[in-house]
Amino acid sequence: ADLPPLRWDHPGLERVAAYRLATRPETLALTTAGEVLEGRFHFLGRRIDFGPEVDWFRPDLDAGTRLWKTLLHEFGYATDLARASVATGDPRHRERLIQLARHWRRAAPIGCRGFALDAWNARAVATRAMNWAVAGQVLGLRGGDPDADWLGREIGLHGIFLRDNLELDLRGNHLFRDAVGLVFADTLVGGVPDALSLLEEQVAEQVLADGCHQERAPHYHALCTQDLLEVRLLLGDASPDWLCAALGRMAGFLDAIVLGDGEIPLLGDGWLGDVPTPQLLEAVRQLETPIPPEAPERGSGLVPLRAGAWRAVVRAGRHAPDEQMGHAHADLLSFDASREETRIVTDTGTLLYDPGPDRQRIRSTAAHNTLRIDGEEQLEAWGSFRVGRRGRAHAASRGRTGTWDWVSASHTAYRRLPGRPIHHRLVAVGELGILILDAVFGSGRHRIESHLHQHPQSDDEDVEIVALGGTARTEPAPLHEHFGETRTMRRHVLATESDLPWIGGWWITPAASADSNAALHLDGDRIVARITSAQLGLSWKPHCTDVQETFSLCSASGGSAN
Repeated sequence: ADLPPLRWDHPGLERVAAYRLATRPETLALTTAGEVLEGRFHFLGRRIDFGPEVDWFRPDLDAGTRLWKTLLHEFGYATDLARASVATGDPRHRERLIQLARHWRRAAPIGCRGFALDAWNARAVATRAMNWAVAGQVLGLRGGDPDADWLGREIGLHGIFLRDNLELDLRGNHLFRDAVGLVFADTLVGGVPDALSLLEEQVAEQVLADGCHQERAPHYHALCTQDLLEVRLLLGDASPDWLCAALGRMAGFLDAIVLGDGEIPLLGDGWLGDVPTPQLLEAVRQLETPIPPEAPERGSGLVPLRAGAWRAVVRAGRHAPDEQMGHAHADLLSFDASREETRIVTDTGTLLYDPGPDRQRIRSTAAHNTLRIDGEEQLEAWGSFRVGRRGRAHAASRGRTGTWDWVSASHTAYRRLPGRPIHHRLVAVGELGILILDAVFGSGRHRIESHLHQHPQSDDEDVEIVALGGTARTEPAPLHEHFGETRTMRRHVLATESDLPWIGGWWITPAASADSNAALHLDGDRIVARITSAQLGLSWKPHCTDVQETFSLCSASGGSAN
């Protein structure tokens, strides 16, 4: 009751609304608004027709993680309704938005049974408050309008509730969003004077030295970058220096890891379409200069490699922080890669969050572009977001040799097996293609499988994938590039049973220059590869310690680099 009216004409809120409108196609917004007008809601590949009156707590929506239900309660469609009202002049869209908000409020009072699971889940509260504020700005709401006054008071209430119910247990991107929601509420209504301080604390904790979000999942890094951008737009010239600097660092990291199509790799939990990455980066550039990451091999461990038309992103470090591994997959030393705008090598992606066989499959080692030893998993995962025993990855060396950009790393996930095997991998990206060299050191005989997933965009007439150290089979595999959706890709599997040490790898190159006779052998403790069509000889000496690794190449003309 003591809060002032919400400032619907706040210039920062207008900037946030302009960003959201610019990054969502109007045709899609109008289509969504038309469906919501009829009571149809579509999230995560699933459409439900409620009819005129939405059953916010329909029992079947409680299955699994209830993510679909959460999105329903977050009101992401509110801006689409507001946009349609302005674009078409049809008052039904405005009426529907206010009707849904009031109906939701009556159906979900604070304190009702299970209210904190979905309706008043802190992240949903923060997100809904932001969505309602942006929608009201697009509608042109102003004080004195009964609907505007009611919605403004509700947003103020959301801020006060959120202030006292932060996700201090879960932390990570959830607490990040909570803090962003508090800044919106306090800036527009008041009541949370420490909101910006809380966000500063979370930025200091969650943004790593190289600019990557601490959960090390590119999808969630992009979401948190967008959250920070919207705060920067909201505050405008009043933005503190730490906010501007953090946004520049996060955007710089995002810009470094995008593939040739301008979108994120799919390492960890992640999918395309949730964040408009190219537009996000362009919006940041209008405010701040993106700062390229410094030494990501010693920071997040997500290492971008580029040479000519080729790009790759390698997980050469840990999965995630030990206290928050809900979005981690068994993808140590895995990578995604592209040539120009075409994705060549891809992660399997994320189909769903609900626990069960499909969730286990997409988090498994075989779903990623890395090695599996003795049929065991790199990561002990269960439920939707639980993780137990896991290994550590460590980037031993990173450098440029001639035109090659490369990183060498190893992980300890299989050291628990007999013979204590250690997987070492060199990923080298050059103008001629991408070279993967693998070495497994230890003792005893082991079953080794190397998996490589070829994106459907990649045509055999354009690119050749050659297995080194054996013959690979090719089989169909599911790709979940968008949440809830599946299409088919090809998985190349190099499988063998061998005494250790074992060496193998992949050579990915344009089909016109492919060499199916590429040779690979072990010369003492040095792995030597020879690719005759590219006139290259490559030598790599991996180490288990912090000793600088060596990588060298020479051409047929005799030139060399180290």
